[in-house]
Amino acid sequence: MSNPYDVERSFPPYFLEAREFADEKQGTYQAGDHPVWTVHVPDGWIGNATFIEGDDGIIVYDTSVCLEAGQHIMAEIRKVTDKPIKAIFYSHHHTDHYNGAAALVSADQVAAGEVDIYAWENFEEEIASEFGEILPRQVMGIMYYGPDFLPPEELHHHGGAAALKILGGSAGYIPPTKTFAEDTTLEIVGITLNVFYTGGEAISEFGIHIPEFDMVLIADEFFYGLPNLHSIRGSKPRIPDNYMKAADRVLEIDPEWVLGSHIIPLEGRDEIRKHITVYRDATQYLWDQSIRLINKGYTPTELQHELAELPDHLFVPPYTVPMYGTPFTSVPEFFTGWVSWFNGDATDLFPTEPVTQAERYVELMGGRDQVLDAAKVALSDGDPQFAAELSRYLVRMDNNDKDAREVKAAALRARGYRELNPIARAWYLHGALELEGAIDPAEMQQVGLAAFATLSPALDAVESWRYLLDATAAGEDRFIVGFRVTDTGEEVAVELRNSVLHSHESIPDDPDATVTLTLEQLNNAGRAGGTFDDATVEGNGAAGQLLTLLDREPSPFYMHLK
Repeated sequence: MSNPYDVERSFPPYFLEAREFADEKQGTYQAGDHPVWTVHVPDGWIGNATFIEGDDGIIVYDTSVCLEAGQHIMAEIRKVTDKPIKAIFYSHHHTDHYNGAAALVSADQVAAGEVDIYAWENFEEEIASEFGEILPRQVMGIMYYGPDFLPPEELHHHGGAAALKILGGSAGYIPPTKTFAEDTTLEIVGITLNVFYTGGEAISEFGIHIPEFDMVLIADEFFYGLPNLHSIRGSKPRIPDNYMKAADRVLEIDPEWVLGSHIIPLEGRDEIRKHITVYRDATQYLWDQSIRLINKGYTPTELQHELAELPDHLFVPPYTVPMYGTPFTSVPEFFTGWVSWFNGDATDLFPTEPVTQAERYVELMGGRDQVLDAAKVALSDGDPQFAAELSRYLVRMDNNDKDAREVKAAALRARGYRELNPIARAWYLHGALELEGAIDPAEMQQVGLAAFATLSPALDAVESWRYLLDATAAGEDRFIVGFRVTDTGEEVAVELRNSVLHSHESIPDDPDATVTLTLEQLNNAGRAGGTFDDATVEGNGAAGQLLTLLDREPSPFYMHLK
């Protein structure tokens, strides 16, 4: 769909300047004379890796987002040393920190104890929680907030994370073998590492202090951009106090070097102290002022308008520019995450169904043509936000209303071109492309899911089926199906009762059916087209019935055509 409402492409001040961190400044940086290097934006992918050369081996802190990025990192390591990798640290559970590991070491090396992989104790639990049952929705959010599906002429990048590519690579995850439950001191390849919990950007996050080098590795607690105190892709509430405590720990250590998973190594005690302090205080400003206003009765939207920007004295490039987080997407989460989704007005407790509401509003405003004309006037008058709000009613009434879609697309594009924050900007621009039919949600979801395509343990696999159950079809049926996994020795079961599925860590006595199969076959059974044809099935037809009750077809969806 070509759009007759032309919107001139533009870039706010600093947007293209910030792109340099992802483009011109890609590379491998040594921290002075220390045997420590950061591979920054490996081959354009999101997520740095830092490697440390010790007496008889290498330590790697984070492995980037995919196998392809990991291959680039390994090539950079081999330019420096042939020593073997002895330890890998996953700083936290976000994909751009662990998914390149299989390019650095093999699963067999890890299983044999030749390589230890370290993470915080809640690492795998948090992966399952944040990217488990709502993974299809999460990957759609990741695709909309990143640069991967935008045309190259948009010159887009992932802002504070300094990246040109987020998803589209292959999965290379190897599970951790050792975990921390408290701050810990380790000695690996002759280097002392003081591991300390942070928990800001992710609740599983930790940093490392290396006294010998007067250095702190701080992962995602320090960016080229204001911290992303809420991720619009979808995330559980992030705890501002944890960001502040992470910064306080760095200030307490007072290092000469700070390295992170999205920054080039930063040198200089005074410089580090200055920037970490402002970064920390900008976080506290947004949190404290939001709480003050919430306690005065402000709603999420009112918070957005009241705290839309940082005061000038806290706007210090590049570290507190809204290139990662931005106030207007962070502060409403402080209400919804700590108070409620409900804003306090009883009118909004159970609102009118959206399509019906749109139809009634449009009728009151004089009908479709009058609303469309008003949207066009708002667009031409330089108010794309109101143009998008008006045309949204028309698109909601009729997804095939071409003129309304074009006006809304133009409005979102115009709003996006005004936006400095790359995440918000990307979402506006993807919204315009969606309305114009220029992007395919099914393709986006498929690309996103590929980054997470690993085999789950048997219990996790069948546990995930509870979210696929078509409860209406299941009705009052009851049965138990057991599963014997030949290649892992696991035995699990699922029980249908009261229109819900329960998983069991073993097979109960007298199941209605038992299926003997491989772990791959079990995982595939929960995906579209999966069958038990190559498995051994005993008992009644419950196993086959189970598959018919699982809603396994991919369900890509639109964000704006609704």
